[in-house]
This record gives sequence, structure tokens and C-alpha cells, in this order.
Amino acid sequence: MIPVNIPRSCIFLFPFALGILIQKLFPIPFEYLSILFIFSGIISLCLAIIFKRIAWIFFIIFTIITGIFLAGNSDIGYEKTLPVPPERIDAVTGIVKDVREKGVFLLITLEKTMVWDKHKWLDAKVNIRTILPGNQQIYNYDRLILYQIKKINQENGEITITSKSRSIVKNSESISKYQQFNQKISAVTESIIKKWFKYHGQQAAIFRMMVLGNKRQSLEIKNIFIKTGTYHLLIVSGLHLGYVLLFLRILFFLFRHIEQAHYKFFDFLYLFAIGIYAVITGFNTPVVRATLMLAVYLIAEILERPINGIESIGWAGFIILFIKPEELFNMGFQLSFAATTGIILTMRNTPQIKRIPEWLDTYIRAIAGAQIFTIPVLAANIGSFYPAGFVTNFFLVPVGGLVVCLGLGFLIFGFLRSIIIFPLTKGLDLFWISNKLFSNVSPEIPWSPDIISVLLVYSIILMILFRNKWKFFASISLLLIVVSIINLKTEKSAQQLPIESHQHSGESITIFPCRKLLCSIEKENRLILIVSEKENETTLNSALENLSKTNKNIVFFFTAPTHDIIGDLEFLLSRVKPVLIIDNPEIRKHPAFGYRKSFILGNMHIKQDCWKFLVPGEGIRIVYDDGKNMVIEYHSKKGTILIATYLNSKIFEVLPFSPRYHAVYATKLALSKKLAEYFQEYQVSQVIYQKLTYNTLEKMEALPDLRIVELKKTFTID
Repeated sequence: MIPVNIPRSCIFLFPFALGILIQKLFPIPFEYLSILFIFSGIISLCLAIIFKRIAWIFFIIFTIITGIFLAGNSDIGYEKTLPVPPERIDAVTGIVKDVREKGVFLLITLEKTMVWDKHKWLDAKVNIRTILPGNQQIYNYDRLILYQIKKINQENGEITITSKSRSIVKNSESISKYQQFNQKISAVTESIIKKWFKYHGQQAAIFRMMVLGNKRQSLEIKNIFIKTGTYHLLIVSGLHLGYVLLFLRILFFLFRHIEQAHYKFFDFLYLFAIGIYAVITGFNTPVVRATLMLAVYLIAEILERPINGIESIGWAGFIILFIKPEELFNMGFQLSFAATTGIILTMRNTPQIKRIPEWLDTYIRAIAGAQIFTIPVLAANIGSFYPAGFVTNFFLVPVGGLVVCLGLGFLIFGFLRSIIIFPLTKGLDLFWISNKLFSNVSPEIPWSPDIISVLLVYSIILMILFRNKWKFFASISLLLIVVSIINLKTEKSAQQLPIESHQHSGESITIFPCRKLLCSIEKENRLILIVSEKENETTLNSALENLSKTNKNIVFFFTAPTHDIIGDLEFLLSRVKPVLIIDNPEIRKHPAFGYRKSFILGNMHIKQDCWKFLVPGEGIRIVYDDGKNMVIEYHSKKGTILIATYLNSKIFEVLPFSPRYHAVYATKLALSKKLAEYFQEYQVSQVIYQKLTYNTLEKMEALPDLRIVELKKTFTID
């Protein structure tokens, strides 16, 4: 029998989530999904009737298969493609689903998309991303039409399109009544903000994010809040609904005796209020999760059948995944559930702190629980975490609550705006300045756990919290450790060279004189050679001599598909045998690609992969590629290094990511006053170039903190 102390909602949620994960990792062909679902349902029902004592096992199996079925119908596990070949597409249109700032650009996600194949519009049935200049006035539910298509990239299950021209259609008739209502609400709130925050641009931007759920954060603001561990305050979520309830409690404080006597009426009122707030903020996943959780809790209280917090979280999660299975892989969904579950379990299973007020004890344990449970999710998604969040949240969460409550009062009570605006702007100033100060001293701890490591961390946390059931969670932890060791040994055996490496474990980049781009990145266990299509035996010899001296695993990273697919490769393989070759994805179109993969690399047991635009691999991320010039970011333990075939101010200012750069290398460099200002802004300490195409700086000494080096021989950046 199922243990009676397991929440019923978890019996639905976890098997269902497991089914979605199985479909993601091991996709079942679409044509077999319905057959699998129908036959498994019939067989599970028959077996449950025959074996009544273990009927719950067949129920769980059917729940897993239901997750697989719904995930498959949501296209999870399948490569998303356009209905016609890219070369036949002249135009694309769709409804704006999401708008996010990426540097000086806007990253737009379109849904309900259609493509024009020179004869008619075809339903694409896939989400499409595109990048627009940051000055475009475009919002959710607008219709965007892209003309003169320049490039269509279909990689990693995502489709990205760039175009020369576009048009934006406002108030499209194809959007729903709810979307039209949401647009009207947005227009009203925007007019209020423009009127009252006329001279407070920074405060207005943070107000839009914290109170109204605006996602168009600048990269600078996002990075600052991530470093302080308070980014969740910019994303309207369950915490904000808690602020809404707090605001209502304060509002009805004088009627608290009536509230206690007629609690059902006030529960209906609270339910209506959080529903309206969810509509205004756009029904993003954290808000939906929190709204469903509070709705389940309040409805149960109205029906006089109260349930605990874990039950309400489980049912909310199951409902969301049942409607949109793809949300399981959304970081916001994961963080939202991890934080709320952490708060409830920590409050329930940790002893009270003595000699301090009860409210302070509750606050400390709630913040600690949320932080501990969200660290594994953050680390798995972004590759690092900031322990300063343990300290900053204790101070900044109350300030954020004050800002949200004042902001709600500011929007609702128009006759009080002239009074509220002063403390509201000062509160926003305090919140912003505090975050900037904390971000300057917040250390970053790199950590990129896989799913096994994340589950292991959570099992250890639960073993500590549930001390009376430590044996159960200890056995799960032991099993996960065994699986992790087996997985680690498998990876090592697949990558191990005959001679083990005894070199130092530091990271460095060695740049070689070249025609376009040639450098090697030395890591702890491997050495990556980045090769452009212009290199030949003359330029490659120095690099290959350096590679032959190392005992580390070698990886070839080809930047362009025009690199000779067999000839030059044979020359490279005659000198050095790599464990992995990473190609430009366009090389798949080469007629000899299959031959090379199967009969050259396959026979030599060399793995093959393709890099993806803006997706990091081996610490390398392609951030700019116009077909002629390329810019690469490499993120090491010491900082981020920019590597470019050609670099000028125009290319630099359109890079979609803008971290603080430790060093910049460009084979060809166009040095201008504007580019020098960018170098100073992003704290670049040294610039290396091979050829200076032009230089408009009057004096190189005008940049005292910048070391500029001309590459005449092999150069190493430590």
C-alpha cells in the first residue's frame, strides 16, 4: 500500500513529471503515442481490477504514460521544424508572446506563427524567435510581420529568424478578449507611470518589473539582482501574491473582527483580488502557480475542508503540467516550486530559534528555506550561484514588500498618488542602491550540477529535515551516488587518452598568428583548438606542434562550414587525433557530411557535435556571426574573454550579451574612440590584435588602464 503520510497530490505530480521527462530524453514516435495511451489505460485498468492490493502500482504506471502522452502532444522530445524549407520562405508573421531585453536588442518570441512560401500563408505551429533593435515599441499580443528574410536558424529545438525589414500591427483582431483587456490595463498603467515618474526613469523601470511583471529588464539590472540573490523580486511570483494579501490585510485591518466572523466572504474577496492581479501581470508561470496554490487553499477553507501547503503546491503543479507539460523545463517554474516547498518544509521541520521574537524566527527560517532549496536549481540552470543571497534577502525582501504594497496603493487610490509618490520613489531608490552596493561585494561560486547531482543534493536536504525518516532518504542518496559514479566512469572511459595528463590545471588561451582565427583554449582535462576556414598548413603548423606536446584530450572547434570537409581535416588528423570535433551546424548541408561522419570520424571513434548560436558548449559561446565575421565568448574561472575575427564599435554594441570582459582579442581591429569607451565601460584590462585596420584615437596613452598588444608571435592569455 501507499504510505498514508505521502500527500495525495504528489502521487499524481511526480509520476506525471517523470513521464514528461522520459518523453524529453527518450521521445516515442508521435504515431505511437495514442496507441500507447489507449492500450496502457485498458491494461492498467484490467490489472488493477485483478490485483486490487497493488492497484496503486498500475495507477502510477498509467500516470507516467499519461505524462508521456501529453508531453508528446505538446511536441516535447521532437525537433521543431518549419512546414517548408527555409529557402522558400519570404515572410513570417506571429503574435508576440514574450519581449526581453538583450543588451541593445529586444529578443522577441512569436506564437501562432505563419510563413509565406511565395504563394500562400502556411500555419507553422512552432514558436519563432527574432531580434529587433531596442528602440522598437513592441509589446505582448502585437502582431509582428518579418519581410526580406536574411537567415533562418533551426537548432536545439528553437527557430531563430533575422530579417531586413518588419512591420508591427497593434490591436490585432486575432487576439482574445482577455488579451485585449490586458492591453488596455497595460495602457492605463503605462500612462499613470509616465505622468508620475516623469523625472524618475530608473525608478519607473524597477516599478514596472516589481509591481506589474514587466519582463523587459536591461541586462545590467538583471545581472545586479542575480548577484544579490534577489532576482525573484523582479519576477512577479508567489512572493508578490503574498504582498498582495498583506496589502489587503492592512487595508482591512480596522475590520478584522468582521473578517474573522465572516471569513468565507473575505476568502472570496482575496480569491478575486489575486485573480485580478494575475490577469494584470500577464499570467506568467510563477503567478499561475501561486494563484492556483492560494486558490486551492482558499477554496478548501471555504468548503471547510482545509489542506496543508504541500498538498496545495502539488495540485497546483499537477494542473500546470497537465495544461502545459513544457513548463517542467522552465527555470521560473522550477524556482517557484523549489522556493515555496523549501519555505513550507523548513518551517514545519526545523526547531524554533529561542530568545528572539516569533515573527523574526518565522522570517529567518522562511528566507533560509527558500534560499537552500533554490540554490541547486539556479546552479543547474546558470552554472553558478551567489551565497550573498543568504544575507541580502533578509534585508531586501522587506524593502521589496514595502515597495510592492506602496505601488499597489499608488495604482488603486488615484486621490492619494500625490502623497504616496514620495515614499514610493524613495523606497525604489533604497532598493536599487542597496542591490548595487551588495552586488559589488557578492562572490560568484561556479557550479554546474547535472540532474543526478541536483537530486542528490535535494535528497540530502530532505534527509536532514526529516530526521525520523533518514534511512529512506539515505538509501535514495546512496543510490544516486552509485549512479553518479557509474556515469562519471562511463564519461571518463569514453574520453580517456592512452596517456594521462600531468600538466597543471589552470586555464589559458594561446593565440597563434593566423589568416582569420586560430587559438587554443587549455582547460583542466582538455585542449580546444579553434580553427577558421582560412587556415592552411602554413598557419596550422605552430598550433599543431603545441598540441602534440600536450597529454590532454584534444577538441577541434571549426568556426565555419566552408572549411574543407575532408582535405584539411585529413591533414589535421595526420598530426593530432582529437576526441571530439565541434562543427558549424551549416556543415550538415555539405554533400560529403554523412560520408565524413560515418567513414572517417566514425572509423576513428571520434565524436562529432555542432555548436549552437548563443548556447554555451565547452565554455564557448558564439555571440555574433554574420557569415563573414565571428565573435566568440569564452567564460573561464578568471573572467570572460572575447575572441573575434574582426571587431569594431558597431559589432561590439550589438553583442546580445555584455559581461565584464577580462581580455579582448581581434585578428583585425578597428580602434575608435567609441570602441575604447566600450572597453573602459566593460572593464577590459588588455586588448590583443594582429592587424589594425584603422585607429582614430589621438593617443594610445589616453587609455592608461588598458594594455594594447600587437600580436607578432604566439601569445598566451592567462
